[in-house]
Amino acid sequence: MAERLEAEARLKKAQGDLVQAAKLSALGEMSAGISHELNQPLMAIRYFADNARGFLARGRPEVADGNLQRIGEMARRMGRIIRNLRAFARQENEALSDIGLAAVIEQVVEMAEVRARAAGATILWTAPDAPLVVRAGEVRLAQVILNLVTNAIDAMEGTPERRVEITARRADGRAVVEVRDTGPGIAEPERIFDPFYTTKSVGGEEGMGLGLSISYGLVQSFGGAIRGRNRDGGGAVFTVELDLVERAAAA
Repeated sequence: MAERLEAEARLKKAQGDLVQAAKLSALGEMSAGISHELNQPLMAIRYFADNARGFLARGRPEVADGNLQRIGEMARRMGRIIRNLRAFARQENEALSDIGLAAVIEQVVEMAEVRARAAGATILWTAPDAPLVVRAGEVRLAQVILNLVTNAIDAMEGTPERRVEITARRADGRAVVEVRDTGPGIAEPERIFDPFYTTKSVGGEEGMGLGLSISYGLVQSFGGAIRGRNRDGGGAVFTVELDLVERAAAA
């Protein structure tokens, strides 16, 4: 029994290390775009600050105020980006908790938009009509959805239309998240969650085909399910189902 517990502990640690490595790999792939995303508002802040000083010197405080408001907006956006990255990169060892699904997806969309713009793709996120609360690990769930979104962006390389659609809804007592793309679809749907299975070039920068396998394990650890299939009319759709936490008593 002691040997079994020790082996389970080693396996759990290895799985945690693999998950963390996958997260850091994803951040590494986005690093150039993130640097550009932060550098642009920094330059704009300097420009608007210089303008504000000039307008104040000329006795036009109302115009200077507009420049200062723009500075505040850009500073808040930069703060959100940095907070999202720090939260995503941290090692999450906490137990599962009740989290708002929409907030997690919005965080992912903000991180993935940098990569989408670089690839000439558009992300369309349709928020649910009512709050959806699920029991999961916030950082781990964000990793699952970010992996699906970035995979969709990569899959659309070279296609004339590049659009990722994300929706979240309630269905049969579960929260259902769908990530759809306009790419070529899945060549072997039955193999997509196999470890080391990838359709990307060997030795490329995109990874080793572990992203979906890790996502599969993470969703299972939440008591949920993840599936991938081809869309009618082209493209792929990935579905994540998670049990809803009813908040009727709290309401």
